[in-house]
Amino acid sequence: MSSFMISEPPASPGRRKILKSASGLAAAGILFGGAGWFVAQRKNNLFEVRREQTLMQTSVSITCLTADAAQAGAAIRHAFERMADTVALLTRFEPGSPLARLNRDGYLDKPPADLHHVLQRSLAISAATEGCFDISVLPVLSYLETRRQPAVLTPDDRLRIAEKDRLIDYRRIQADKHRIQFTRPGMSVTLDGLAKGYVIDQGIAALRAAGVEDALIDAGGDLRAISGTKSRRLWHVGIVDPNHVNKIAAVTSIRDMALGTSGDYRVFYSADRSLFHVINPHTGYSPLNYSSITVTAPLSIDADAMSVAAASMPLIDLRDTLARQNHQWLVFSRDGSQRWRSADFPLHTGQAQVI
Repeated sequence: MSSFMISEPPASPGRRKILKSASGLAAAGILFGGAGWFVAQRKNNLFEVRREQTLMQTSVSITCLTADAAQAGAAIRHAFERMADTVALLTRFEPGSPLARLNRDGYLDKPPADLHHVLQRSLAISAATEGCFDISVLPVLSYLETRRQPAVLTPDDRLRIAEKDRLIDYRRIQADKHRIQFTRPGMSVTLDGLAKGYVIDQGIAALRAAGVEDALIDAGGDLRAISGTKSRRLWHVGIVDPNHVNKIAAVTSIRDMALGTSGDYRVFYSADRSLFHVINPHTGYSPLNYSSITVTAPLSIDADAMSVAAASMPLIDLRDTLARQNHQWLVFSRDGSQRWRSADFPLHTGQAQVI
């Protein structure tokens, strides 16, 4: 099957790179570009329309393949607006956001519907993973974020982490449509492990509502693709080698699917990467099972969260838990010497043992 390379790939692909879309088309030239926009005619009745914008402290790109470039441009603008509105509700970094107020006060009355939905989904995933995913890891994570980099933990640091680790327990979060509250003083939560996925899902919903059938949203480590019933298009994705981040270690493909990747090689706090942005809720420290975990799922919120949860699971538990959710996966050992995958994870290049 012939294919074309997507021109000017996203500047910060993070933990994977978009390689190409399997379509049998040849690039026919750039029509215009600039101000974050890129439009190219792929053949007489098909255009590639793409825009990049910074959201969630990363470069986010939306790519549409369409017969109507103007319609796609309007749909992309609307998708970015919807995504930005969702970010404002779920971020922990803005003092006035609903999530920041929840963390400050320990409760939040009349929570926004999006926040309530994401929080409820997080609790369901926590239960399904036996607590390997837990949004209440923020006290430990915040402590690591404030340490001088690269961090070297002292005995006093470890005592502080142990104290904060006692605050981690998703079962101490009560939530309904009227109120969210913590039942243990000092708790706080982060939605970093699944909010990006939910934001992507909202962007896809906006594109579909505008009539777009073939599109991909890429948010540095998390992406979701949709393909029309007529095109049967596959989007090919390169998985970054966690020990050589400028190289592609494997190539997979998705269609009407989301893909999420978590790893220890982009955001880390210690020189040896033993402390990074993922926290094992059961220990209070970063899990050291794998250097990279990629998970596919129908929705980005689930692919995002399950890639985080899987980082804290032994390999057999990872296999069985993701199989129960019907998710496919690919993981790299921490030293890079071994790779494992589920039987149905499509691997076009690269090697991985099927478990």
